Amino acid sequence: MTAFFIYVRFQYGLSPLERYYLPYYLRSEMAGLAHPASTYQLLYVSDDKSRARAAQDADLEPGLTPQFTGRPLPVALSSQARQQGFRLLFREQPRSYSNKTLHTWIEHWVYADVPIYQLFTAQFIFGLVAFALQLPFSVRKDIQRIKGLRYGRRLKGPVLVNAKDFTKAVSGNGIGIATNDAKLPLRIPRDAENKHFLIVGDTGSGKSSIIRQMLYQVDARGDSAIVYDPACEFVKQFYDEHRGDIVLNPLDARMPYWNPSKELRRKAEAKALAVSLYQPEGVTNRFFVEAPQKIFAHLLTYLPTPDELINTRAAGFHNIVRLTRIENVDSSQKKAEDPVPWFCCCLLNR
Repeated sequence: MTAFFIYVRFQYGLSPLERYYLPYYLRSEMAGLAHPASTYQLLYVSDDKSRARAAQDADLEPGLTPQFTGRPLPVALSSQARQQGFRLLFREQPRSYSNKTLHTWIEHWVYADVPIYQLFTAQFIFGLVAFALQLPFSVRKDIQRIKGLRYGRRLKGPVLVNAKDFTKAVSGNGIGIATNDAKLPLRIPRDAENKHFLIVGDTGSGKSSIIRQMLYQVDARGDSAIVYDPACEFVKQFYDEHRGDIVLNPLDARMPYWNPSKELRRKAEAKALAVSLYQPEGVTNRFFVEAPQKIFAHLLTYLPTPDELINTRAAGFHNIVRLTRIENVDSSQKKAEDPVPWFCCCLLNR
């Protein structure tokens, strides 16, 4: 940044003569500490006859002047110098000058007794201010770069971050989870709240506490939530009858009336509902899995009410008694002729 300010000052803040003599000004200052004399080429103007003198600031203007030897001069003869009769602008042949004497001459006649360090004082100050402002960001970037060189650069996969960095990375503005390493909670985006959360931890590590934090915030926002609570630990804390909360538990008196038969829009859905409700584990014989499902699906197609199920259950006991009194009947033949009552009796009396 300092170099940029110095370049702007050199290109637009100095006159053509000052730009030409600036390298000599610096060189005579530095070389004078070790060498008494050095070789230089000063600028001269001439009338192409006998009159010639060292070029002054008023004799030059921006432009380009070809030379007989060497590179063209990055300046041109001004109209004022031409009015005075000068026609030539040239670079003298290399000549040895005393460093201190030449430095004093350049300082007085070219830079009006302005020391070299004062030419770019403002630029150095601006550069230092810019450096001070950029230093905190540069240090952080350098630390990240050094860590990348030492530990490698992550190409893909998860990375461990704190709560603040996580919230910033995902633009979290939704539900927050309090953590021990930050004052502000770890937040997720509002539009990502309906996605899955995986909360993993040992017993007593705080999994239920995280769920409570979420439920408190859902309640505070006036939103709704469906909670699967097999241990009934959240229903004791969050259930509010006046708010219209519903408990779906057939063993809880607060559960509203529900008839699985009412879920059927057509009879063909009975088998799918029966399969979803009856899925025993550890049964190797498929007969004892599929048979109850088929029986339950068959009963659902009649759309029975709870009273009808109770009356049918009572009738089932009567059928069991009646069937046991039948003598001299082949059981295999009876199953083949009328299989449904046998299964119905077994199902209704389980």
